[in-house]
Amino acid sequence: MCDRGVRTGSVVKEGDDSYRQAWQAAPMAILTLDAEGSVRSSNPGAERLFGRSRELLQGVALESCSHALDRGALRQMLGEALAGGVPPRQELRFVRADGSEVTTGFSVAPTRDPARGSDGQLVCILRDLTREQAFRPQLLHTERMASIGALASVVAHELNNALAGASGCLQLLPRPSDPGAAELFDATRSELQRAADIVKELKGYARAEDGMAERVELPGLLERLRRLQRFHHGVSEAAAALELQLDDALPVLVGNANQLLQALLNLVRNAEQATAGLPTERRVITIRARMQADVVAIEVVDRGPGVPAELRGRLFEPFFSTKPAGEGTGLGLTVVQAVAAGHGGRVEVDETPSGGATVRMVLPIGEAGLRPRAAAMPVPATAAPPGRLQGIRVLAADDEPVILRVVERACLRNGATVTCVRGTAEAEQALRDQPFDVVLLDVRMPAGGGPEVFRTIVADHPGLVRHTVFMSGDVSSAMTDVIGRGHAGVIDKPFDLDTLLDAIERALARG
Repeated sequence: MCDRGVRTGSVVKEGDDSYRQAWQAAPMAILTLDAEGSVRSSNPGAERLFGRSRELLQGVALESCSHALDRGALRQMLGEALAGGVPPRQELRFVRADGSEVTTGFSVAPTRDPARGSDGQLVCILRDLTREQAFRPQLLHTERMASIGALASVVAHELNNALAGASGCLQLLPRPSDPGAAELFDATRSELQRAADIVKELKGYARAEDGMAERVELPGLLERLRRLQRFHHGVSEAAAALELQLDDALPVLVGNANQLLQALLNLVRNAEQATAGLPTERRVITIRARMQADVVAIEVVDRGPGVPAELRGRLFEPFFSTKPAGEGTGLGLTVVQAVAAGHGGRVEVDETPSGGATVRMVLPIGEAGLRPRAAAMPVPATAAPPGRLQGIRVLAADDEPVILRVVERACLRNGATVTCVRGTAEAEQALRDQPFDVVLLDVRMPAGGGPEVFRTIVADHPGLVRHTVFMSGDVSSAMTDVIGRGHAGVIDKPFDLDTLLDAIERALARG
């Protein structure tokens, strides 16, 4: 029976070794059925799937092996195939010889003879989806987490706009002379800044740009990691202590800061779970960053129970997890490995001599990381006096009316004239109507936003390219097209008014 082969568009002769070998070795179940839907032949994969020998499958109506709730769908697919069609694959359940159920991806098609057309026989291919079903909740959870990350990015953008407006309004108001009111005024500014810091960290974590050309300073990145851990736990006394041990002269890496941050967060969370419930003195996580020849090693060290030797080979398998059900996706270390590989590095796992585990990301430095860092722009110790923008013509485009009002007031107070518009088309029209010295563009606005206006500037007003400043609550992927095009940079919302004025002055100074 099985040595007869399967005809799929050509006549397969009995004794054809290549087809017989394929039939025998195929990992999926293959059946041929007659016009009544009874099994004519089966391969070893079908025997394994149904738990029946070839002899026991011979002549059995396939419908009788299907789950009662799926028989209607099976009957419909077989009927369509007998009529010469090829129905789309469906998930159908079948019952094995021992009574257990198996979910399959079921496909069926008529066999055809080139000379005679359909011969009234069917070929069925069944793929066992048992393992995929086990992974499906984890895949759905991963998809939900990705959706939450995308949502967090959008929410962060909107919150930054609100915070920028509120903070700007507060900065335009005079500080009250009454001590009690002044205390409340200062507390309000402090709380707004705290909210802005939290949103900034969440925004950075949620961003998913794929660019790998960012200069990454490890001390700053690890400090962001410390803050994110603190935001995650709040004031919880159960949080593990995080210690940083950094070499004095760490190089600047070239890569993607947010990917590296995500990988390190995964390692820290694994370490926290490994030490959960242990005495306080063992609930300490140490992060070391040190130079080793032409690489940087970043280690996350915990004092938990360690990783058994027999499990180390499986740590980086997708969906493998030693955590209880419902805790984690089993993708944490897989993500870490992918991030390290994307940066040209690797991940190592060792025992910690005093007990626990050490997970090490080893990242190459490369020539770009050895170049000296450009000197930072000096920040004025005190605010410049009013009138610093005397006579300057500013175009400000933002779809948030409160932010526009804050920018307008700040510029007017310092001697500039300001034209405020609330969208892409209005900004392009204003550029046609009158000359400007500096252009301030919100990144996200209807109809293309700041990047779209900037493309118009490049094409029609090239003298303004070096005097264009972007304002952003979230540097989105839309900015990819304008990177390296000569604009005067980006200021993140919420910004204080001195930052705004400094950015305008720097843009003017660019010649």
